[in-house]
Amino acid sequence: MNNQMNKKKACVAFIVLLAWALAGQALAQGQELEFKSNADDISKIRGVLEEFRLDIIRKDGHAITKLVLNPHVLFNEIDDQKEVDSARTINAQFDGIGPSSLDGFAKFLATSKDKLEEKFRNIEIRQDGDLGLVTFNYDFVINDKVHHSGLEHWQVCKIDGQWKILSVAWTVYSHS
Repeated sequence: MNNQMNKKKACVAFIVLLAWALAGQALAQGQELEFKSNADDISKIRGVLEEFRLDIIRKDGHAITKLVLNPHVLFNEIDDQKEVDSARTINAQFDGIGPSSLDGFAKFLATSKDKLEEKFRNIEIRQDGDLGLVTFNYDFVINDKVHHSGLEHWQVCKIDGQWKILSVAWTVYSHS
């Protein structure tokens, strides 16, 4: 009988703990992330995005490089697994990212004879103090035709009172 009583107590304790855990999880899911942000900084981050867009239209690769924190920032397309596997036939250590493509992009802008534009949609900016995250859908347009599109993520940071691009990563879905 004592053994049966212990099983009942254990079962009740388990049910109470399970209910407590589920209630805690439900409460946590309803909570929003907290950000220490202000409208002025959000506006300035949006300004960096607009300057980037205009620099593409102007084909000013040098100006784009001034928007980034330093020349070594992450600036890369995210490869799918098929592309990673293909690259690993040449370099077994390929990580799917490789070196920053910022220089190549700047040179492409400076030398392209085509009309270029990157169009941004569904822009979401989150800022917490001196760190920001910008996420948006994009269309890369060449000669008034969408060449590719995808999702782009930027990390930005505020240094010396200026917002700079810390990293850019994007997906690519070709339209050609």
